[in-house]
Amino acid sequence: MLKNQTNYTERDRSLIKHTKGHKRRQGNKRHKLLLTCVVCNGDAHGYNFDAISCESCKAFFRRNALRPSGKLKCCGNGQCNVSFDQKRRCKKCRLDKCLQTGMRKEWILTEKEKQEKRFKIEQNRRLRQIHDDDDGGHSQEINRHIKIENDLSTDIQNFSSLTVSQTSLTEIDWSKIEFLQSAYTEAVKLNQTAGISQYPFVQSINSTLELFRVPMYISSMRLITFFKQIPEFQQLDKDDQVYFVKLNTLTIAFLHSIHIYDDKNEIYHEPDTNDPLFLEKDWINTINKEFHDEMKQIQKNFLHIKQFDDKIMKIFFLIMLFSNHFTFKYSTTNINTLNIFKAQNVYNELFYKYCLHHYGFYKSSMLLLQYTSNIMKIQKLISELKLTACNYMDITQLTPVMQSLL
Repeated sequence: MLKNQTNYTERDRSLIKHTKGHKRRQGNKRHKLLLTCVVCNGDAHGYNFDAISCESCKAFFRRNALRPSGKLKCCGNGQCNVSFDQKRRCKKCRLDKCLQTGMRKEWILTEKEKQEKRFKIEQNRRLRQIHDDDDGGHSQEINRHIKIENDLSTDIQNFSSLTVSQTSLTEIDWSKIEFLQSAYTEAVKLNQTAGISQYPFVQSINSTLELFRVPMYISSMRLITFFKQIPEFQQLDKDDQVYFVKLNTLTIAFLHSIHIYDDKNEIYHEPDTNDPLFLEKDWINTINKEFHDEMKQIQKNFLHIKQFDDKIMKIFFLIMLFSNHFTFKYSTTNINTLNIFKAQNVYNELFYKYCLHHYGFYKSSMLLLQYTSNIMKIQKLISELKLTACNYMDITQLTPVMQSLL
């Protein structure tokens, strides 16, 4: 054999045509790539199941590759012509040609996998949209963070390509969920109530100032202690940690109040604690009627969601913690957007896996939409509250922590 002689396979010849077509396109932008299907030699449009193929062979392979062996019978001698110009093509030989040229049947998605992939893509689209909205009005930052944007795109592609096995809860996932539970329990222990009446007594609230001085303060301190135990939070810069605590803790505290609300007795009480009871009728007399009307509606929305357990809430607290929605009070110039996105994505994925494990794909999709919708309403409501807090009370009478959160 001569030194420069080369043996080309069907795949090699198709790739050579692909390369030549690409070179012609560089000289003429309107010229389409010339691809040839490695199965039938017809016009191809790209890679399908890891081989260059036409739409017809792509659809044929998807329909037949997973059939039990022996179902398809050859019409001839096992070497039938399956070119695109043949009126009747032997299915057995055509499928054999698909496999011989490199098409992979393990890449065919089941209906369940297709639904999960569509859901992941839509979820990541919303995450990216939130990220883009956060950057609105800051066009100068876009040019300074091109590398971050490229890394984010890579993360999204990897996240959306999760297989069924990857959407199952692993031992590590279960350990993380249990850790969140124990971390919050520890945070409650480290922030026991003192100097006020204990359960089963009722602690009255007579003003907006007392609302933030007692129940909101207790909840906020426990949440901050909880956040400090989270590995993804610990990995942030100190400035970023302070920024997100100030930005989101109060919103999470109000979400937490909804979670501990007892609609039968109309009280707020943290389970398994010596906290006093806080009456709903006292809360209604604080802030303003419009605020409580909206909070009451959000509360009803959450109560309507049957799957409202402790584990989901702890995960959602962290999704909210790493949510970077802008307000005029805070500058986000130095925030590490990539690290925040990755941290939030850890808990977005954990939430999805947990719901999928317990409730199936359809209910999980609905839960995500319901939670997200209500969370956005709370964020908007609390942002407005922060802007007008001084109209309701003298915040200098609050602790430094609560002043910073407002």
